Amino acid sequence: MNEERLETLLSVYRYRGAMPDFRSVIPIRRQRVWPWLTAAAAALIAIVAIMQWPRPNQWHTTAIVPRVLHWGDVVSTRDSQMQLRSRAVGVIDVGAHTTLRLVGRNRFELAAGMIHAKTTSPPGIFIVDTPRARATDLGCEYTLAVSPNGEGILRVSSGWVGLTREWDQSLVPQGAKAIIRAGGQLSPPIFEDAAPAFQQAVIRGDLKTALPLARRRDALTLINLFRFANEEERLMIYDRLNTLVPAPPTVTRDAIRYGSIRTVEPWWPDVLKASGVTSIKKKKRVDPRPPE
Repeated sequence: MNEERLETLLSVYRYRGAMPDFRSVIPIRRQRVWPWLTAAAAALIAIVAIMQWPRPNQWHTTAIVPRVLHWGDVVSTRDSQMQLRSRAVGVIDVGAHTTLRLVGRNRFELAAGMIHAKTTSPPGIFIVDTPRARATDLGCEYTLAVSPNGEGILRVSSGWVGLTREWDQSLVPQGAKAIIRAGGQLSPPIFEDAAPAFQQAVIRGDLKTALPLARRRDALTLINLFRFANEEERLMIYDRLNTLVPAPPTVTRDAIRYGSIRTVEPWWPDVLKASGVTSIKKKKRVDPRPPE
C-alpha cells in the first residue's frame, strides 16, 4: 500500500477544526500557579526577617531588615550618618566620618568621630571607650566627639555621664560638658551657660582668672577643682566657693589646707543644690563625688 492510498483511508479521521490558541491557555495556568509562588516568596521573606530581627539585648542598624552587630563588628561612616538601636538600652546616632566598634554586649570603642546616645537602661550598662577616657552612661542623653589625636569633648543634655581615666574622674550633669585633653587629663564639669571667659580659664587651669568669674551655679565646677590643686590653690578655691556657697561648720579652711579630697564631702549636698542639679537616682544610686 502506497502512501497516497494510506492518506486517503485515514482522511476520515482528520481533525477539521482550527488549532487551539495556546497563548490563551498559558495565562490560565499562570493565574493558578503564580499566586502560590507569590505567597511562598512572601512567607520566605517574612521567615528571613524574623530570623534576622534582633533580640532585645542586641544592637542593630535601622533598616527594613536590620543588620545585627556582633562583638568585634566595626561601624564606619563617611559622608553619611547611621543609627544603631538596642531595645534594651537605647539609640546611638553615629555621625559622619566616625569609626565605632562593638567590643562587648553594650560596650563600644569610639576611635574617632562623634556619637549622640540616648539610653533608657539602668546606670552603668552602656559604656563607650575613647583613646584617652571612658564614658559611662548613668541614665542620660549625651554627645561625645573625639578627634584622631585622642582629644575629645563630652556634652550632656540629660542625666549624668561618668567620664573616667584610671583614677581620674569627672562626673558631668545635664547642661554641662567636660574636655578630654590629648594627654588624657579630664577637665571638671563646666556648665555650658557659664561665662565663656570662665570656661576657657578653667580649661587652661588659670584659677586666678576663673575664680572671680564663677557664679553660684558654677560651684559644682569649683568643688571639682580641689582634686587638681596644690595647697595654695586649694585655699584660693575654698575662699571663692565659701563666698558662693557657705561651707558646713566641719569644712574649715585649715581642714582644706591639710586634709584630703574627702574633707569636702559634707559640702557636696549644698553645692549640688546651688548648681541646680540632683544626685543620680535612676534605679541605683551612683555617688557623683570624685574618688579620693
